[in-house]
This record gives sequence, structure tokens and C-alpha cells, in this order.
Amino acid sequence: MARDSGGRDPDHAADDVGRSRRRFLGATVGVSVGALFPATARTVADSDAETVTIVHDTHFHGRLRDAESDALNIARYYTAVRDILDGAANSLFVGNGDDLAPSMLGLEYEGEHMIEALNYMDVDVNGVGNHEYDFGADVATSRFEESEFPWVVANLLDDEGNAVPGTERWITLETGDLTVGVFGLVSGSFHSLTDYPAAWSVLDPVEGAREAVEALRASGADVVVAASHVTTGVHDTLAAEVDGLDAIVGSHSGVVFDEPDVVDGTIVSEFGDEFDHVGSITLDADGSLVDWQRTDLLGPDAEPAPEADAYEEIRTRSVDTIDPDPFLADLTEEWAAQLEAELGKTAFESEVELNATYDNYAVETNWGNLMTDAMRTVGSIGDIDVDIAVQNAGGIRSDSTYGPGEITGADVLNVLPFPNEIVVVELTGEAVVDYLEEAIRSHPAPDFGAQQAVQVSGLSYEWTGHEGETRVENVFVDGEPIDPDGTYTLAHNDYSVGNSAVLSAAEVVLESGQLQGPYVLEQLERKDTVAPERENRILRVDEVVGEASASRDGDEVTLTAAVPNGAETIDTDSFRAVIRTGDELAAKSARVDGDTVAVTFDAADLTALAETVDSPVMRLFGRYDPAQDAWPYDFEVPTSSGYDRFVLRADVSASAVLGDDSDGNGTGDGGSDDGTDTDGDGVPGFGPLAALAGGGAGTYAYARGRADDESSATTDRSGPDRP
Repeated sequence: MARDSGGRDPDHAADDVGRSRRRFLGATVGVSVGALFPATARTVADSDAETVTIVHDTHFHGRLRDAESDALNIARYYTAVRDILDGAANSLFVGNGDDLAPSMLGLEYEGEHMIEALNYMDVDVNGVGNHEYDFGADVATSRFEESEFPWVVANLLDDEGNAVPGTERWITLETGDLTVGVFGLVSGSFHSLTDYPAAWSVLDPVEGAREAVEALRASGADVVVAASHVTTGVHDTLAAEVDGLDAIVGSHSGVVFDEPDVVDGTIVSEFGDEFDHVGSITLDADGSLVDWQRTDLLGPDAEPAPEADAYEEIRTRSVDTIDPDPFLADLTEEWAAQLEAELGKTAFESEVELNATYDNYAVETNWGNLMTDAMRTVGSIGDIDVDIAVQNAGGIRSDSTYGPGEITGADVLNVLPFPNEIVVVELTGEAVVDYLEEAIRSHPAPDFGAQQAVQVSGLSYEWTGHEGETRVENVFVDGEPIDPDGTYTLAHNDYSVGNSAVLSAAEVVLESGQLQGPYVLEQLERKDTVAPERENRILRVDEVVGEASASRDGDEVTLTAAVPNGAETIDTDSFRAVIRTGDELAAKSARVDGDTVAVTFDAADLTALAETVDSPVMRLFGRYDPAQDAWPYDFEVPTSSGYDRFVLRADVSASAVLGDDSDGNGTGDGGSDDGTDTDGDGVPGFGPLAALAGGGAGTYAYARGRADDESSATTDRSGPDRP
């Protein structure tokens, strides 16, 4: 097969989640699978030399087998790939990057193991992904140069405007009677996603794609294909704005289609990542779609996806029926043996299932609490008390659960595979809140809905993200109201610190020298047994309904709150009262009466909760089904992974619960200066009693001096991550 390395021509140089895999179809689709594949199309394709079948979507993340099932692995995956390649008249195997990392093996071997596997697999061309650079540009370049196939990326340029070392911007491949042009595209946010020289530049994907298509057409390409590592939402723009682009395969997003997408004549096809799916498209000499196939590879206990029965183009294969490729099976054992001898032993035991799935983007998880608690101990290295620890959800990578039972060292490093050092920064309370807001991903978000996108320790807070605005309220550090002018120490990984506008401006007070995965593992090994829980550290709020009124009837207290304007139905089994320490009490019952919901608690239990600490800052939370027409979105709500309903909050006066004039701190005066004065910057409601006073000042709403400027609401600033 001939290759033309025209992508290196300097004359052509010029100046983006629990993750759900779901069908994604562009707004301009309207082409059914049946219409795309007339009965005669496959017959023609079987005999026509002017077709090419492209098997695509590698995205292995440096793994040789699935984190949850050893039987679902690269050896069986490649057998399924070969079956498709061998069954086509003319075929190409096209990768789309993120093959070297992140994983436990990637962390240990820096992608060397994957190059040996990919070289054997006869990949024809691979698009560059952001994770190729997890270990720096020098390592990435070495891996590219060790490859027996080309890596392509059209929109990533070095400091002289040329293809980055070890890659080409585009190539042509000869197969049958066709010349196929292939170029790569990487996410436009590449600078914030990985480790590579600041002097390198990332072109807008449309600009890079236009240049590539023009060059490939000029060199005689019959068909032009983009090996994509941009987010799936960018594909419609590419299809609409880049003439001559026949197909886009793969993406940065891990989305799985259950039928091909055709946008303005450009075919878009995505089959997710790692070893769950093998797919292909077949194109003719005009770049038209002749065939599309998806095979779902099922582990021993897996159930087929519902759509597998809906389309004849989707089939399933149990891995039990697939013979593993012998070379890749041996290779997997060879690379894994040394690590497993050391890390395959039990490190600790968990009494509960640990949730290290992509739920960490959208909800507080027990794994997030466990690992961030471990991170807070890093201060002992520098004799520093660490107040807060934070972990970006994108750094929790295995998308798996563990336990209950024995947890191995390999499990922990599969969850935390990045070579990131834990560092401690010092910053003000105001800056802490700024960072939490910076991390939130607001509705309308492109793929996975509103997400807080971090896990925390030593900290609790409420967050809201709607209509492009983010808000953080009721922030407590170690159960105490955060002081905007106070100073706090915060542990995080150096990657996230360097890529946050807020944290990068803070003073680094400790460079621990500890890589995050090994350090967390070491701390958990010391515990023998763990049983982490969710502790109301991260509380989502979609609507605030004001203060709940309280009434007492014998041994019961009823809190009555307004039904949210955006509610269709109320989940009456979901209500609970929560105080600032995170302690909570579930309601006995709830009943909707018109525009209000009456929530009943055991009086003695609710009183005990309110008296647990001074100034308890009690709040009532409940879930509800949102009314679609009440929200200004052109998609069905809620979309966020981890949430099947929205969440309401009502403030609760401690004096109402306690049934006297108490303000909840034991003074009984109900009007302490602490609760009525401002925070010193003209911001009302920041004293420790304000949240019990009721009304609009009854929350620790962090306004940061914006009381006179409502127009300066915080906008969505998605925090740095490693998708």
C-alpha cells in the first residue's frame, strides 16, 4: 500500500461523561438507514473495486484489556477487526488517537506497550489524540517514530508552523482503484488537555480541515476522510463549512452511533472507544455511503444494548465466541505480568462498592470522597495542614466500580493513571469559590448536561448551572462558613492547577513530589478496610423556593415549601433536611397540595439535627420532574448523567424548628450581629447566622460584592479536564 507524506509540506502550514454512550444525530439528519442502503447497494459493493471499507475508532487509552472484564481485550477486538477487513474487497484500518494513555500500563510504560501492539495490528494510519502527549512532547515524538504506520494531525503545528515532530498533517493511501486521503484533527482546547510545548499552536478545526482537504484533492485523492479527535458536536460545523470532506470517523467524545449521520453530504460515524464496539463504513469512488456496520462485543455477563435489536446493521458478538489473536494475547500477558505481580495483590478491602465511573463528573461519589480524603494527608510531607483537597473528574479514568471486597493496587492505578504530582496552593476563600464556579459545566452543555466536574474533601457546597450561568452557595470548610478574606490551603494535582485560571494564580506552598495514583494507593493500603459514603459535600440545586414554614403537631414537624415554577411532578419520597456539617435526616412523608409541598419529619429527630451544631444552616432538599416547557432548552431535561430529576432547595429557620426564639446557636437572641452585619465588603448574608434568618438573605449566597450589579452573573467556564 503506497503512502504519500505530503502532509509535511511546509507550504501548507498556517497559522473538546457515570459518561453515557448514546445515539448522537445532527440536526440536519433525516436520512434513514434503509434509504442510505438500497437493496442493490451491498451487491454492487461486493463486486466493485472502486469501494473502500474503513474500520475505525481505536481510542484504546493505553489499555490492553477492559478494566471490568479481562475477556474483553485487544486480542479479541483485533480478531473482530480482521474479520471485517478480510471480508471487504478493499479495506483500511484507521485509528483516531488516545491510544497511548491514560491507564495503569500507560503510566508505567509511557505508551511503549501500545506501539508494539499497534505495529502488529497493521494500522494504516492513526489520528493524534491529546493523550499521546500525557508524558510530554519528547516521549510522544519517540512513540510516533517507533510506529510502523503514520500519525496524522492537520491542525496541530510546531513553533515553525510545520507538522509536529513524528507526524504528518495528511497522507494518501492506495487501495483497489481508489486513492484515499486521510488527515487528523485534534481538540481545539489541546493546550488545556495535555502536556506539550506552549510555542506549538492549534488551528481551528475548520481551518485545519479546509487546508487538508484542498491539499489532498490537489494530490489526486478520490475520497477524503478525517480521523477525528475533536468533540462530536464540532462535526456538524466541519460538514457544513468544509467542501470536499466525504467522511468523519471517530471523535474525542466516546459517543456510539446506532446509525450513520449524514450532514450536508458528509458521512459521520463514531463507535466509541476501547473494546466495546467494532464498526466500519464503506464508501464508493464518489465518497457516497455504501454500507455501515457496528458490532457490539459483549463481555461474559453483558446484555445487548436495546438498539441492537432495532437495526440490522448492528449485531452482537459474545467474546466467548471470539478467538483471541495469539500474538496479542501473549503480548498482553507479557506487558501485564510484571505489574500484576506487584500490583495484583490486595491493597485494602472495601465494605461497599466504590464508584469510580464517570458519575464523578455529575455527582458526589464515595470514591471521590475516599481519594480526596487521602490527598489531604499530603500536607504532612511539608508540615502543612491541608484544608481542602479537590480532584478533577476527568482524572478519574477507569469508568468502573470496585468491590465490595478486595481492592488491588492495579485497581487504584487504573482509576488514577496520570503522571500528575500532588501540589498544595494557598488562596483566599473568595478564590476557592471562584474555582468551584470555574469547574462547573452549565446547561446547555453539549453532550452530558450540567456537571460540577470535581470531587472534594474538607469542603461542602451547593452548585447551580443553568442557561450558561453558574452559581455556588452555602460553602463550608470543615463545616464552618467559608471566609471570603480568609486563607485556605488546597491540594490538587499539578495538571489541574496549571490549567485553572484561578489556581494557577495562587501561591504554591508545597510541591510534594508524590504522583497522585501511587500516593493515594499508599494511603489506602494503610487503612486495611474502608467504607466511604456520600456525605453531602456536593449538592446540586436547580431551583431555590425561598424559606419553608414550619408547624408542629405532637411528635411531628411539617415544613411547607413552594413547588418550583419549573416542576411537573414532585418526588415525595426524596425529601431530606441537611445541616452545614452534612448531617441529614430523611422525611417521614411528603404531600403536594396545589402550589406547596408539605414535608413531615419526626419532631425529636429534626430538633436533634438542628441542635447538633451552633448555627446549623438547615436546608430542605427534594427532587422533582421538570416541566419541559418551563426550561429554555431545545432538548429534553434533565440530561445530566447521575440525575434523573432536578433538585429544589428551601431554607429552614432553626427557631421555627426548635419552636422558640432560638437562633440555633444557643444564644436565644435571634438577632446577633454575626447574623445581620455584612461580610465587610457590603455583601449581606455572610454572617454565621444569616442562613437561619429566613427570606432572601437566608442562604450563604456568595455574591462577592455584586449586590449592586446583577448583570455580572458568572458565566460557564468549563474546568480543565482530560476527556
